Amino acid sequence: MSDTGRRRSLGVRLLRGLGIALAGVIGVAFAVGVAARFSDGPIGPFPGGPLVAGELVAVAPSDWSFAAPLREIELEVNPEAPRSRTTWVAVVDGDLYVPCGFPAAKTWPHEALRDGRVVVRIEGRRYERQAVRETDPARLRRLGAEVQRKYGAGDAEAAVAGEAVWFFRLDPRPAA
Repeated sequence: MSDTGRRRSLGVRLLRGLGIALAGVIGVAFAVGVAARFSDGPIGPFPGGPLVAGELVAVAPSDWSFAAPLREIELEVNPEAPRSRTTWVAVVDGDLYVPCGFPAAKTWPHEALRDGRVVVRIEGRRYERQAVRETDPARLRRLGAEVQRKYGAGDAEAAVAGEAVWFFRLDPRPAA
């Protein structure tokens, strides 16, 4: 076989191997994504099923400052078809907030607007809350600045504009 034929054969084998490896990675990601839908909470970046494990705290704290140093928490949205995700967290004046970047491209913030009942799991404890979209410009500036400080992402004016990021305050649920 000539050098050209050997190189072509090597190139074909290399491309075939890369294709098989890529198919394997996609297959594993798909399997983890499907498994996450039926799991107790999200698995890494994959949304999960309902949050079931952990103590359900009957009386939530009035000051959430203990959650301020945390990088992420778990949030379950849509009680009819519960799905959970890992999300950033911000605490301003003792109130607990979750940001949502690029809300137009996601389902969960719109579900939270329709039915604000959520469950949040923080350090293994679950809290039933009511997600309320924050609209106060002064508070949004502070939230944007907090996310910028904590995560190095976003900015205060984008938070006020409300197109690139939404913030949901996690309030007590109203009495049934």
